[in-house]
Amino acid sequence: MDIYKIIASNILYYINLLEKDEEFKKQNPDITVIEYLLTITEIKPKRLSNILNGTAKTRIPEIYRIAIALNVKVENLLKRDND
Repeated sequence: MDIYKIIASNILYYINLLEKDEEFKKQNPDITVIEYLLTITEIKPKRLSNILNGTAKTRIPEIYRIAIALNVKVENLLKRDND
């Protein structure tokens, strides 16, 4: 698996965790996690879609902004597994 697909897989993993987070739902009742990411990271919807599909060559600043928005370490988005 190439690095961009690994990054996409890890981002989707943390998006899924955030979608299940009751505290996030309380603080952001009228917004989805994807809308939240788009707002916080200022990444365009098409670009984020490409990142999440693993078809974009994700840049370091994008990874950093996504990590901050998801409240995870950058290295968690780069490693092969999320255990």
